[in-house]
Amino acid sequence: MLLPLTGMAAVRYHCPQDSAKVVKVIEEAAKGNSYGERIVAAAKSLEGIPRGKAADNDSVGSIVIRLDSLNQRELIYTALAAAKTAELAGNMESISEFGKLPLLREFEKNMEDISRRKGVDDGFLSQFFYGSDWIVDNVYRGNLKEMTEYLEGGGSKTKTLDYVSRHPDEFPALSDPEILEKVKIVEFGYKSHRIPHLKKQSIGNKIMKELLQNGDILIMNPPETDFDIYDIGIVSMEKGEPYLIHISRETNEVRLDPYPLTRLFKIEGQFFYGYRWLRPVE
Repeated sequence: MLLPLTGMAAVRYHCPQDSAKVVKVIEEAAKGNSYGERIVAAAKSLEGIPRGKAADNDSVGSIVIRLDSLNQRELIYTALAAAKTAELAGNMESISEFGKLPLLREFEKNMEDISRRKGVDDGFLSQFFYGSDWIVDNVYRGNLKEMTEYLEGGGSKTKTLDYVSRHPDEFPALSDPEILEKVKIVEFGYKSHRIPHLKKQSIGNKIMKELLQNGDILIMNPPETDFDIYDIGIVSMEKGEPYLIHISRETNEVRLDPYPLTRLFKIEGQFFYGYRWLRPVE
């Protein structure tokens, strides 16, 4: 059952229980002292949620908030939106005074800003089809800072990102020929798109460990032509060592990976050639 949100009619809840779950995630996020710490706290509160298919892949394509399952990017969107909301509401006492309804409306607004092109939910066409698409838009609007080229020794690969328009049967909204043509226009901007990366071996460098912060986002770049995300997760500094909160392929659910990034990259390294480094901006 999809329920309209109170704040924006275009956004929907998957079920009534999800609004209560969202409030709890925001309360956990509020325990962090900085934006990065709030992102980590929000992400950790989502641990145990199983991997699921995109909730908004239907004929409408507008935002669906659900916390019974998450895909890779929904994990990132939810954690960032909760952290931004907690920043506004303040500490735990302020959150209780803020009120549940205003809190949810603020979360909805932040979710829309982070997860939709130009920060406006306009159905399927406003979705980000690729990680590169999301990065370009959110860097331009000041939500993210691209850190990948901050360090020397990286590189780049060029890909043409047009999987969505070439596989319309996988996306119900594309049964409308007009929407399909508009998707092709969006994808044209990602023809021969340059995707920067850091060498995966650099994750073990001392300087990298010193530069990484709580809440940073890492995207592992896959070799496949059609895709630009193998895995995506949120950095959590544990006793000075960077770990990743992501949807684990081992357990198929959200978790703080038990291996530090240096070890995780060695285990998973055969599946990606490099990684992008992003920093969320308050």
